[in-house]
Amino acid sequence: MNTRLDIAVIGHTNAGKTSLMRTLTRRRDFGEVSAHPATTRHVEMAELALGSETVLRLFDTPGFEDSSGLLAHIEALKTARDEDWIEAIEAFVATPDLQAGFAQEAKALGQVLSSAVLLYVIDARDPVRAKHRDELELLGRCARPVLPVLNFVAPGPGNEVGHEQAWRQQLARVNMHAVVSFDTVVYNQADELTLYGKIATLADRFAPILTRLIDELTAARAAQRRASAVMVAELIVDIAAARRPYKADDEAAKTAAAADLKNAIRRREQQAVTALLELNRFGSADYAPPELPIAGGAWQEDLFDPLVLERFGFDATKALAAGATAGLAIDLMTGGLTLGAAALTGAAVGFAIDSVRRYGGRLVALATGMAEMTVDAPTLKLVIDRETALVSALLRRGHGAQSPIATAPFDGTALQERVAPLTHQARRHPNWSSLAESPRTPAARATLVTRIADAVESALS
Repeated sequence: MNTRLDIAVIGHTNAGKTSLMRTLTRRRDFGEVSAHPATTRHVEMAELALGSETVLRLFDTPGFEDSSGLLAHIEALKTARDEDWIEAIEAFVATPDLQAGFAQEAKALGQVLSSAVLLYVIDARDPVRAKHRDELELLGRCARPVLPVLNFVAPGPGNEVGHEQAWRQQLARVNMHAVVSFDTVVYNQADELTLYGKIATLADRFAPILTRLIDELTAARAAQRRASAVMVAELIVDIAAARRPYKADDEAAKTAAAADLKNAIRRREQQAVTALLELNRFGSADYAPPELPIAGGAWQEDLFDPLVLERFGFDATKALAAGATAGLAIDLMTGGLTLGAAALTGAAVGFAIDSVRRYGGRLVALATGMAEMTVDAPTLKLVIDRETALVSALLRRGHGAQSPIATAPFDGTALQERVAPLTHQARRHPNWSSLAESPRTPAARATLVTRIADAVESALS
């Protein structure tokens, strides 16, 4: 018994066939996507595997350009040769002399005849026209189950006027009642699983394969969400715990400490951005949102720019008033008691006596004129919000998308309420940061990362 399912992806030019291939295979580099018609000139194949076993092959085909002319041509062949439809189509595919200028369409129909199921991709922004009705007529004569896929149905720029309902009515008229909406730009896993479920109905002998594939996709999606949340949580702990000591009465040392910490945090956040893009199978060229653009993999707007903080709704004035520089504060110990550039006073030591046992070494350093630079609360909140917004955008993005990723407005109020006490805990342990001189990763740090990741994952849309 053949356990490998071959599927032909067909449709009119520029309907989004290659985009569908990219999204289903998670291959951003598959084929060529262009606004120009007839970009795909040859049949191209991609495989989906479960473990080491290839269970499904998808074939991207050249688009139909003159459907009405093609239908009339094959109908004339049918009449002239006194054959039924499938015989005429087989003869057309097999005999170049009979193709009469329809060589690209012959390639597509050849793959149709070699496949068990057809995915007919429809640009639902287009009204139903005669050329589409003729395509449906022709495909109905190919003796293969057809699953229409309504593409570009998600709300967004360019999708303001859709014809999804008109398409469903037309498809019902030609007895195609199994239809799926699956946008190749705005990804929705439920729609993808529905697509495979309907294929299983149309080609039930492949149902066991498709059930396994659905289970695998569900598990992989959950793992992807979790891994993304953990990456953000690791970043939060690293930044919250990061510190740079300096001599309190030495302005040059203070400036150097601030610059060193800022640069370290910039690099660390960029590492997280790159890792998140790679995890979700995208690259830096995919991400250039207008409010936080990056070029060549580097942020163009500075994390420590007060205007960036204000644009995200955070107050940057406290850090500036604290005697530090934008985005940084001088902390005594657990993350909040700001001393500016002043040395620790006797009164402050008395106030902190309960913490001597845990923070004795640092308090001694502070009492002898040392201070520590750390990231202030507004800047840390900005990191939490914009990285969570990035993950949400990545999880909603189809690999057929062409425009740069743009993060949607993100209300991180609930997330901040859950994460704030956890970042306070991270601040107590400077050596928990990978940016520390001698970083440590004890079990307590792992537990903290897990708790923050839980909060981040629950905030993902």
